[in-house]
Amino acid sequence: IDLIDYRLDYFFSTNEWAKVILLFGLSYVLVVFGAGLLVIGDSDDYDTISEAAWTSWTYVVDPGAQADAPSELIPRAVSLFVTLGGLLVFALLIGIVGESIGEKIEDLKTGKSRVFESDHTLMLNWNDKSIAVIQQIALANESEGGRVMVVLSQLEKEEMEERLESAINAKENPLDLMGTEVVFRQGNPILENDLKKVSANTARAVIALTPPDFDSDEADANMLRQVLALKALDEDFGSDGERHVVVELQDVDNKELIKMVAPDFAEIIVNHDMIGRLMLQCARTPELAYVLDSMMGFEGSEFYFDTWPELYGKTFKEITVRFDEAIPVGFRSEDGDVRVNPVDDDVYLEGEEILVLAEDDDSYEPNDGTYPLTAGDCIGNEEECPIYYDADRPPEKILFCGWRRDMSDLISQLDEFVPAGSELWLLNKIPANMREERLLDGGNKAKLKLKNLIMKNVVGDHIIRRDLKRIWDTNAQGEYTGEKVTLDQFDSILILSDETAMKSGEKGSTSSDSRSLCAVLIIQDMMEKMYQLKKRKFASSPEPIKPPCVPVSEILDTRTKSLLNVANCKGYVLSNQIVSSVMAQVAEEKDINVVLSELFSSDGSETYIRPVEKFVDLDEEDTLSFWDVALKARQYREVVVGYKPADLDYDDAEELIINPPNKSVPRRWKEGDKIVVFSLED
Repeated sequence: IDLIDYRLDYFFSTNEWAKVILLFGLSYVLVVFGAGLLVIGDSDDYDTISEAAWTSWTYVVDPGAQADAPSELIPRAVSLFVTLGGLLVFALLIGIVGESIGEKIEDLKTGKSRVFESDHTLMLNWNDKSIAVIQQIALANESEGGRVMVVLSQLEKEEMEERLESAINAKENPLDLMGTEVVFRQGNPILENDLKKVSANTARAVIALTPPDFDSDEADANMLRQVLALKALDEDFGSDGERHVVVELQDVDNKELIKMVAPDFAEIIVNHDMIGRLMLQCARTPELAYVLDSMMGFEGSEFYFDTWPELYGKTFKEITVRFDEAIPVGFRSEDGDVRVNPVDDDVYLEGEEILVLAEDDDSYEPNDGTYPLTAGDCIGNEEECPIYYDADRPPEKILFCGWRRDMSDLISQLDEFVPAGSELWLLNKIPANMREERLLDGGNKAKLKLKNLIMKNVVGDHIIRRDLKRIWDTNAQGEYTGEKVTLDQFDSILILSDETAMKSGEKGSTSSDSRSLCAVLIIQDMMEKMYQLKKRKFASSPEPIKPPCVPVSEILDTRTKSLLNVANCKGYVLSNQIVSSVMAQVAEEKDINVVLSELFSSDGSETYIRPVEKFVDLDEEDTLSFWDVALKARQYREVVVGYKPADLDYDDAEELIINPPNKSVPRRWKEGDKIVVFSLED
């Protein structure tokens, strides 16, 4: 008996048709058994076995058929027995059908069915950037009435749908899909079968996010396997140049691994490296955060490439004023090389494309070309050109509050930006004698070789006032060196997100942002009190009192932005939001990665905010059009992309900061007006 139980248990657990076989087998046994009894017990009424089998079958499928059974005992007993067996078969049939329908519904609810789509955007994994990525893709597809976006993650389908629904119904900054349909499927993104389930081989672009709750190296190793899985799924993936995968990495040192296995179709976004560069740029110019936030997303103007045969043979200077609704930024050659901020006499050749900042890919076209270029004719003529004296920058004092795993990379980047003799003060809870080892990251990083920076170590917590009052330098043994500074002496203050939050998902992001918000408020309050004290103390001094710098904080959760505005905190970088926007832009156009890499690098053209006096002599002429200012900026090889009037803050000047309207209409410029440019030099 035990052996029979074992065989039956194995059969039912391994054979998906076991229940159906049982149903038909039981029906067959009932029909044959009933037919045999009818032939034996009532041979006068049933001449053949087939006739008896038919009668037995009617008893099985129709309980009412027994009413027509002969009045003899045996036929009626057989009809009763077979009918009871038929009821059991019918109950079993209902159970099997119901269970099959339930399993199918459950498969649909859990996202196990295959997606039959093509030319869709596929997002792999789910983390704290997913909602922002979906929003940006929806904005990108708005002009086309929406497209299909498919999400594959190991999270349950219902959980992902709940998160999306929660974002849509949010009272603050609700998610608007704008016609884009989001399809969720549960599965492992590194498994070939699950990638087939979401039609990865027919997707127009794949966005591979790092899985949550992984450390940096483990997450990047997972991304390497992810790229290999896509390549194994389709060896020709990306070979046509139309499809590509945008890969999010955590550590810049792992970038070469992805390039090694997928040099043609993988566009790499190094999360920490990009945010580090953004933080450094915004720390020195806090207002830059508003500009970059406007430029990165699809809400306003973004980068587009297009071909305009009517402009072949024109120089970049001439093309500067040829688009009423766009800002020309550079060219892309036939072999894919992108030239951002080219020289004035760089000629637009046949087959090349023009890189512009525009609201949408169909929102701009060349004008008639009648606008005069005379505003830029003073190039090379020093007697006519305004002379802007930009003295060499003195050494700076910078304060880093907190610690990140990629601190070594961040310090190396800062060393490229600052003048020689600048000081970097590191305030965190890590003992001074352990910091050098932490900077080496267990041997993964080379020892720092700084050219411009001098490092100072301070042990303390940046959300405790007592520690912020005692910014004293200590040596490797933890001994006080005698050097100390106060908060108001710093030129830049960066508040880094908590290291543990980077691998703790949404809960960690909230905790990190809470600490950052607390630190910003404390530091702003302390510096303001120091500033007011100095103003009273040196009220009779003819020298102006230097106002305190604006501390810049890294914010992970976009919902924290409203709290920062309430608390009047102006310096912040929405790191996850910007990275999500960048990934969405690169997903729509892979060569945008080259453009953004240059804008965030210290080697190429970066984003700066200039005083209008650099380009316009306000004593001689103050009424010029935007294009006139743009032409004058070309003498310094700078591309003007927008401006901010002195009497407006950045929120009110949102439509003017990037790609302003009415470019040919003269306006009166005045002291305090700011010009947003791409420039090769600070």
